[in-house]
Amino acid sequence: MSHALVILCGGKSTRIGTDKALLPFGDCCLIEYLVRKFQPDFPKIYLSVQQKNDYAHLNLPVTTIGDIYGNAGPMSGIFSALSMISEERAFFISVDTPFVEPALGLYLLSQPQEHPIWAIARANDQLETLSAVYSKSCIPQVGKAMLFHQYSFNRLHEKCNAGYISEDELAKICPVPLNEQFFNINTRTHYYHALRLLSERGELFDDDSNQELPAAGNAAFSIPVVSLVGDSIIDKKTFCNQVLEALKKDGIKAAIFDSEKDFTNITNVDLILTCDLEDEDCFKIELLSSELNETPLHPVSGLVAIASDFGYKCEEVPCFDSRKPRSILGFLKTLIRDYSH
Repeated sequence: MSHALVILCGGKSTRIGTDKALLPFGDCCLIEYLVRKFQPDFPKIYLSVQQKNDYAHLNLPVTTIGDIYGNAGPMSGIFSALSMISEERAFFISVDTPFVEPALGLYLLSQPQEHPIWAIARANDQLETLSAVYSKSCIPQVGKAMLFHQYSFNRLHEKCNAGYISEDELAKICPVPLNEQFFNINTRTHYYHALRLLSERGELFDDDSNQELPAAGNAAFSIPVVSLVGDSIIDKKTFCNQVLEALKKDGIKAAIFDSEKDFTNITNVDLILTCDLEDEDCFKIELLSSELNETPLHPVSGLVAIASDFGYKCEEVPCFDSRKPRSILGFLKTLIRDYSH
């Protein structure tokens, strides 16, 4: 059986300020590192990218698949890839998780096809929804989710009757701890930590030991983008406007843009607010409503905060009262300050 791998590379890398796929990693760049690592076990490798010619200059032995729908996050990449690959299913990983082991993907692909999705259930009940196997039979459900702006991978897994492998079972197959395998490079600090891990593995050559993160290629990367997400019925725009007015009263330069907007040339504000942008590189705050949904649709690990109208509590991320927009100002000011540094 020919095993297929899809590397999701369509994120804008806003938080790190440069294209993560091209970060120096060992004696090559991050995306080439992953291709080299998986090629012995995965003869067919696809890159899910924003534009089909992205990374063509690297001359990698891969097939690129451009996003059919832009600005729709990793779900768009999965939808586009499943629609275009010749294989019935594939193992998906994100380009910013360089320590995922091929053995993990091979084991998930060895599971019976009675489940169209095979993923990993962590010991803390967290689901690893991106490093997973997806089958073509998922296409209708993924397309429907995108049509209704329902970007919750947990909900998608429920709809598709996903199968799960436990963390304990995987430990017998692959000795590398899952905390290390699923380490994400989202910020400059994360990148330097990843280089240290690479060095500890003996894969970082002396000539590369003083690698520096490339400077941001565009001033837009210095501006944090906050996306209000949640059930498509929730009135996120009203809350967004209320937060904007509160920020302005405190002297913060903020602006609201449609999620389809190209933020590349925006340089004269401190913060960009938008709604329903599912890009992996923006800061997502989920809105909850006592009348619609009282639990997050998104994995909490992918959120920076939650705002509700009923006092929702969560230990993992800060929670705020959506009826009092000013309650979130301190958090946003801290985000702006930390982001600029």
